[in-house]
Amino acid sequence: MQFLLIARIPHGVSIEEVRPYVKAEAQAVWQKYAAEVVRSIHYIADMSGAVLTCEAPDLPTMQMIASQLPMVDAGVLQVEVIPLKPYTGFASLFEPSS
Repeated sequence: MQFLLIARIPHGVSIEEVRPYVKAEAQAVWQKYAAEVVRSIHYIADMSGAVLTCEAPDLPTMQMIASQLPMVDAGVLQVEVIPLKPYTGFASLFEPSS
């Protein structure tokens, strides 16, 4: 199953609070990338966070993986986990009419 993760530093958390976790966070995400859990990662254009596309067997597993990231575990990063499914609207648009 595919997921979109939106990760942002919560309002009120300073960069000084975040810095100690940056290297560990990058290493954890890289490990998940190598394990084919994280499929892509991008900064949000205004640098307010990151967006990841991920794969996991189900929502509880993805939520557990996200909660174990060092910055999330430390409370300096919030992650919204959004389950995705394939778009199926094309079928109704292009079905032959009777």
